[in-house]
Amino acid sequence: MKFDLRQLNYFVVLAETKHFGLAAAKLHISQPPLSRQIASLESALGVVLLERSTRHVALTPTGAHFYQEAKRLLNQYQSLIDSTQAVARGEKGTLTIGFTMSAAWSVLPGLIRQLSEAFPLIDVKLIELLPSALNQSLLAGEIDCGVAYPWQKPSGFSYHALFREPLCAVVPATHPLAAAGQIEPHQLRDEVFISFPSRTAPALHTLVWQCCLEGGFEPNVKFETHLQQTIVNLVAEGLGVAIVPHSMSKMQLAGAVFIPLTSKQMVEQGAIWLTSNDNPSLNSAKQCFQTYQPI
Repeated sequence: MKFDLRQLNYFVVLAETKHFGLAAAKLHISQPPLSRQIASLESALGVVLLERSTRHVALTPTGAHFYQEAKRLLNQYQSLIDSTQAVARGEKGTLTIGFTMSAAWSVLPGLIRQLSEAFPLIDVKLIELLPSALNQSLLAGEIDCGVAYPWQKPSGFSYHALFREPLCAVVPATHPLAAAGQIEPHQLRDEVFISFPSRTAPALHTLVWQCCLEGGFEPNVKFETHLQQTIVNLVAEGLGVAIVPHSMSKMQLAGAVFIPLTSKQMVEQGAIWLTSNDNPSLNSAKQCFQTYQPI
């Protein structure tokens, strides 16, 4: 048994028009070739699909069944073509994005919303990482791109800045500075700090230290932890003060008060990806990187 998709298409059009002349015109062929193709299809199947007369044709019960299945198969075939081409254009596929916890409070939600609205057929998967682990995940192919601090730009990587924000102080609600509308870095000179190791996020660590140096001191760090959210929680428990990106104030954690700093230090975050990554969906993401507008 041998027939092709062209014959299936001929049969479907004939079944819907129920007339060889009309079907031939719709298919842009003459009637004799159409008749031969339908006869060849019936011969290959070993069944009668049509009841023929001089004016029209009618489907046999077998033909009615074959019409439904042929139409379904042709639709699947076209869907296969459409989806494959959409993947090649970067409009459909899977994109895995690595991000830091800080990005979840700042740039990430708006970026994901914009990407999802522009390319709804791209399945976006998110993986939360420490900044220090992001490059390795890119090299290992575990993620297609990351939202990271700009220090992570070694050879072979591309980077596009997305977002900048100031630093702010976070103090316990019972702290004497809690009611201040703004403070200068030197006012934190004598405080116990809660911070993070420099290896966790070198760029942010440098900015925090530069902010303190503006105030004429190095911070007295008593506790270190990797995550900004944990730092804020420890401050809320009265264990010290911290300097964090301003977006962390969205936490609105009871017991923690966020206060703007006069420091001009700015935290930057951007998209980073392996330049050799050939995932078409990444090209679509790059379009969103170019047009991203912070919310």
